[in-house]
Amino acid sequence: MDSLESSNTSPTMDATPSKSSAPARVLERMKQRQDNLAQQTEQRRLEKESKAAASESVDHFQQTFLQMRNALEGKLEEAGNVGKSELSGFLDSLVKDVQDMQQMLNESSMFLASFQLKIAQEELSALNARVSAKIEQLQPKKKFGFGRKQQTSKENEKAKVLKKDETDKSKETTGTGTPGTLDHLLENRQFFGFKDETGKTLTMAPGELENRQLNLHNLRDCRVVALGNPSTIQAASLHNCTVIMGPISRSVFVKDSSDSKFVMACQQVRIHNTSRTCFYIHVTSSAIIENCLEVQFAPYNLQYPKLDQHYLQSGLNRDTNRWNKIEDFHWLNEKEDSPNWSIIPEADRTSDWLK
Repeated sequence: MDSLESSNTSPTMDATPSKSSAPARVLERMKQRQDNLAQQTEQRRLEKESKAAASESVDHFQQTFLQMRNALEGKLEEAGNVGKSELSGFLDSLVKDVQDMQQMLNESSMFLASFQLKIAQEELSALNARVSAKIEQLQPKKKFGFGRKQQTSKENEKAKVLKKDETDKSKETTGTGTPGTLDHLLENRQFFGFKDETGKTLTMAPGELENRQLNLHNLRDCRVVALGNPSTIQAASLHNCTVIMGPISRSVFVKDSSDSKFVMACQQVRIHNTSRTCFYIHVTSSAIIENCLEVQFAPYNLQYPKLDQHYLQSGLNRDTNRWNKIEDFHWLNEKEDSPNWSIIPEADRTSDWLK
């Protein structure tokens, strides 16, 4: 019986695959189709979420920027009611509000369209001008007067020296000799960094940099070394300069520069109106160029003893570096690479930055 059952069942088992092979192939193709459809659906979902996140970021920026603008305009309207004893602090707060709006705009520039960025910058420039005009209107100016009593020649000479000394001090505090201008306040009360230097080595200690915005403006033939952890960097009008930076917690904004080298690690970087400049970068989010020519990129390769500590303080992800994923906002041809930027060949890269 065992032998018979075995012989009867064996042919049936051999025949089953041949009879079911066609349906199995159909089921396999159907399963493959379903898997592909599911994959496409998931991809569309992720793209939709990505677009929604970008849209939400833009919406958040526009709402916050509007609130900040309205608050600043309200303060400008009430400026005439501020008492003399509180005036200096009030004017400082106006300047700080403009700076906060500029910083927010810089940090949001990565997801804003060019026209949105332009509109916001124009609004901010108009506010800047209004603040400057209000400061000039309200800033108290020193008055020099002398009593009617006739003075001796010695007293007259003393008065002349005093008047000259006061005038010189006024010029020193205003920087430009024009009291109360916005440039004066930025330079003497809010500005942190280096400006208007030629042919110098400029250094900043880690303790000075921590969680602060470093500003570099109008430098020529300079070498800037700032090994620490600033929050953001703003650089404008740098020519034939080398800028060597430790890890930066948030963003870097470079504009109107040429023939320079930047060594920096950050979340995001935006470069405007810059030419013939090399960037050695570690960027975890995005690097954007706009209206640039002959800019080159290589990975961040700076080494110094406290680099690990400063990376930890910055919160940057060392495993993510999009140094060669450059977006050119002035090159819209997706089928061809932008001719405005290139990668620095390995043989041509500098590495001994601190020697």
